[in-house]
Amino acid sequence: MNLDRILQADLLSCVEKPSRYLGGEWNSVTKDRNVELRLALVFPDLYDLGLGNLGLHILYDVLNGLDGVWAERAYAPAPDMEAALRARGLPLFAVESKDSLDVFDGLGFTLQSELNYTNILNILDLAGIPLRTRDRGENTPLTFAGGPSVFNPEPLAPFMDFVVIGDGEEAVVELAQVLLAHKGATRSEKLQALSALPGFYVPALYPMEVLPDGRILPAVDGPKIQKRVTRVLDGRSYPVHSIVPYTEQVHDRVSLEVLRGCTQGCRFCQAGMTTRPVRERGLADLSSLMERTLDATGYEEVSLVSLSTCDYSRVQQLVDNTAQAARARRVAVSLPSLRLDSFSVGLADKVAGDRRTGLTFAPEAASPRLRAVINKWIPDENLLEMAAQAYERGWRHVKLYFMIGLPTERDDDVEAIADLTCRTLARGREIKQDVRVNTGVSTFVPKPFTPFQWAPQLDLEETARRQSILSRRFKRVSGVKYGRHNPRETWLEGLVTRSDRRAADLIEAAFRNGARFDAWDEHLNFAAWEEAIAETGFDVADALRARSVDERLPWDHIDVMIPKAWFQEDWARAQELQHAPDCRHSNCHRCGVIDVERDLCAHMLRDSIAGAKEEGTWTPRRKESAEPMDRGATTAPLGTRIASSSPPTRFQEPPPLQRVRFRIGRTEQMRFLSHLETANAWIRALRRAKAPLSFTQGFHAHARVNFSTALPTAEASVGDYMDVVLSQRVDPVVLVARLGEVLPPGLSALSAEEVPLRGPSLMSLVDGHIYTLHPTGVPAEVLKERIERLWERADWTVRRQAKRRGRKVQVDFDVKPTVSHLVLEGEGEGLQVAFETRAFSGRLGKAREILELLGLTNANTQVFKQQTLLRKSTTPPAGERDSA
Repeated sequence: MNLDRILQADLLSCVEKPSRYLGGEWNSVTKDRNVELRLALVFPDLYDLGLGNLGLHILYDVLNGLDGVWAERAYAPAPDMEAALRARGLPLFAVESKDSLDVFDGLGFTLQSELNYTNILNILDLAGIPLRTRDRGENTPLTFAGGPSVFNPEPLAPFMDFVVIGDGEEAVVELAQVLLAHKGATRSEKLQALSALPGFYVPALYPMEVLPDGRILPAVDGPKIQKRVTRVLDGRSYPVHSIVPYTEQVHDRVSLEVLRGCTQGCRFCQAGMTTRPVRERGLADLSSLMERTLDATGYEEVSLVSLSTCDYSRVQQLVDNTAQAARARRVAVSLPSLRLDSFSVGLADKVAGDRRTGLTFAPEAASPRLRAVINKWIPDENLLEMAAQAYERGWRHVKLYFMIGLPTERDDDVEAIADLTCRTLARGREIKQDVRVNTGVSTFVPKPFTPFQWAPQLDLEETARRQSILSRRFKRVSGVKYGRHNPRETWLEGLVTRSDRRAADLIEAAFRNGARFDAWDEHLNFAAWEEAIAETGFDVADALRARSVDERLPWDHIDVMIPKAWFQEDWARAQELQHAPDCRHSNCHRCGVIDVERDLCAHMLRDSIAGAKEEGTWTPRRKESAEPMDRGATTAPLGTRIASSSPPTRFQEPPPLQRVRFRIGRTEQMRFLSHLETANAWIRALRRAKAPLSFTQGFHAHARVNFSTALPTAEASVGDYMDVVLSQRVDPVVLVARLGEVLPPGLSALSAEEVPLRGPSLMSLVDGHIYTLHPTGVPAEVLKERIERLWERADWTVRRQAKRRGRKVQVDFDVKPTVSHLVLEGEGEGLQVAFETRAFSGRLGKAREILELLGLTNANTQVFKQQTLLRKSTTPPAGERDSA
């Protein structure tokens, strides 16, 4: 079923953010429906969060580069869209084609978090696909999954036909090749062929054992499923033509992956263990990717992403190159993953620009003892010194992230969080009195394939007790903002993350009880989970308990290249407070990866040494002591770098030289954008068109782009205006032509002319609007009678929102004096209501108010603005601009 017409005629007017479902974004891919293989890449969370996922962008780019393959996207619908679909009996659809998901050959889910699992079932159900693989027919799409949370696939095994373990770039190509080669084959034949691929796990074909206590575990003699590793990042597919959304994203920027993997060895971090060894992109490759991606997208920010960007071997050169290129384009740069050393402060300073809000560090634990346990060791004094450097360099506040519930934690470790926070604040106030510290505290969840996978997890009561310790301490401290993670969310995550296939019954029961968006505080339905636990008899205590190091685990059949024995040894080292430094700056820890990928490990070490020598941070390695950490030690760990003391160069904004006024249009599905979304789409298009935009000065610099009026959602127009101030002179006709090449369908630059640089604002020149309203389902005679009765009324009073003493209030307003023309025109399909509004006492009539007075709605009437009427400016002509 294709839902495009239904969406525009009905559904989009029923939901809060229509732009989530429009599709048609710049750089999205559309192909012929008759391609040989159609796959839907599904992110089981809101579009606002999912479109920024770099992994999905990479797979989308790789698959759509293959002949005969079309990869589309789908996201979890927000509750209002789900309700609208279910009320009308309509299926969930892909955003590109608007086709129902059940017509695809395969649906691939990104497993970002266990808290997305009920969304996965909701998506399957909305698509009309049976939840359990055993209940599906031959024509049902294959379901598969990959991503960061895939390393214990068992809780989702009954719902997934297969799972891809590890890196996906090469794996999805092989997946597509197998499905193309087996077009027309049975489901069983396809799954048999897929199970032969490295890293592909087909749960239905894997031998399992049911133990006397009910546990469902992989057979001891079953084959190992080894993770996929993309060996070389340089030259590999990267989403240069990233999809540019209309909806504001949680991460609304270019994400430039500088390296993959981490060797810091934090014992709680699953990603750091499962993505080894470290693989880097070269400086030249990164510079080229950044330039090309910014050209192709028009984004205003680039983020250098990885698990630990500061560990890039040539990070100073990387940051310098990026900052220089970004400054020339007026693009912001962010470093989302800073290491805990003063070197990180210097790097952040280079990319901060004039806007300095907060700098984030994640000590995770506040006592030296507990930091030794988690292998994230840094002395308190080093952390305090970093905070001081941040405040001295103009940062307004420091953010500190901690965890409670870490293995061996005591109450004094919890108290240490408050102590270290207060000491950080005190150090900052020695520099400036109004500094702040924001402290965020989450609850530890023991994850598979970490040395802490055997540790217990706090229950809800104990979590609340430890949180209350901090609440009492921080209540008396001004200047500290204390935030805590919802304990129910991490508790639910803990129920599933180390469970076996029995957890599938719990997840399905929770979904059927109404659980959705479990990672969102405003949507979490905890009662649905409580009911599911009661219905299924799920053993909560067993899910959260400590494991014996020699017991079988549900993920023992997955091979991440680190043997179980090494995790056992590191768990013992943690309890003995032994620190294990980064292996790129010390001896190899024999974690097992080098036994499988010796060449990659050797290449990683060569990069590290060469980079350190180039940047002047090289110190010869020496043998590390295996003795427990000295709790009174104050020296930094081996490999810590020294911060650059040179102050960053502040960018001087060039003066504005030209103002160009465009007549613009917003039609088709673009009419469903909000005003802010429309403005952002135009600014990014101007960037893609290489318009030399002028920016405001100051803390919140923004492009000098202004519109004649705010553009209401669902209103189409070919008669609005946009003023753009430029820092270099450009022929307006040339700029219109450039925009025509980079505007998404539905946005148009109809004409342009130069106007005086100095003069009244565009909005102040608006004198009126000419509209046509196109109703459906309302007879002409009824409309004619309504218009006649309306003109007979002495006043046309409507309710408007206004501000009175800073508060929003409802006031009555007579809109009749603002309407100079209101008539019925045409007939049949060409029937329309034409009306003109002119300024009266500084106010104009609004289209939605005329709809209300005529008994029409946005759902049954398309509003079309034909023209915005502008008064003539009294400023000097353009030729006298420089003397003004």
